[in-house]
Amino acid sequence: MASAADVEIKVILSGDTTEAAGELLGLDPEDGKRRAIYFWDRPWLDGDTVRLPLLDAGAVIRLRLDEDGDKGDLTAKRRPCDPDTLPEDWRESREGEDWEFTVEEDWAGRDRVWAASLKVDGRYERPADDGSEQPELSRDQRMLLSTAEVAAAALDDLTALGPIRAVRWKAARRDLIHPIVAELWTVGDELRFLELSLRSEPGVASLAQHLLERGLGDLGLGPPARQVLKTRQAMTALARARARV
Repeated sequence: MASAADVEIKVILSGDTTEAAGELLGLDPEDGKRRAIYFWDRPWLDGDTVRLPLLDAGAVIRLRLDEDGDKGDLTAKRRPCDPDTLPEDWRESREGEDWEFTVEEDWAGRDRVWAASLKVDGRYERPADDGSEQPELSRDQRMLLSTAEVAAAALDDLTALGPIRAVRWKAARRDLIHPIVAELWTVGDELRFLELSLRSEPGVASLAQHLLERGLGDLGLGPPARQVLKTRQAMTALARARARV
């Protein structure tokens, strides 16, 4: 299974670099798909540190909603995970009419992390401003998260963190060899992340990563030696903001 799973290659830029990168890549905000993104966890403050127990256990719950409506997708994800520890029928990607299960390896710089996610398309309520709205997880999504040794009770009484304002583009550039997907996250008034990604078969993933990073370097957008963990940084910032309310 591992040798056949796709690789998602990512380059994550942050801070002031995101605006310059958007201009160089021709990412027009009017052309992108706008969404609101929410995560759920049970955040608590440990002195100056924000604890995110679900994320720390490798369990992620994410809702993406179209900006102008309630259509979107709810995803339960194991990241990181060892695919060999998943139940046998959860070890390869598959999809149905309104759902998709994916097992893949995420590459960001030298980091290599396996992830398994179950995405369900549908219409979802926008979480309440007080964060009390609970995710509408399916039985299979709860089952997947349970493989991260997350107890069923830990998936109740969660806090919604968001919204993150997101814009997504599919960009094709000959100088970058592969078509890329670009997604800009804006968290509050301070944090901005631009993720550039592409999917590759495992046998040519190293070459694809090299060509992507070299192409970006030629544009003056060489990725940092250590990629930021945008999900953790975003969730931490949102949890801090909610604690101050």
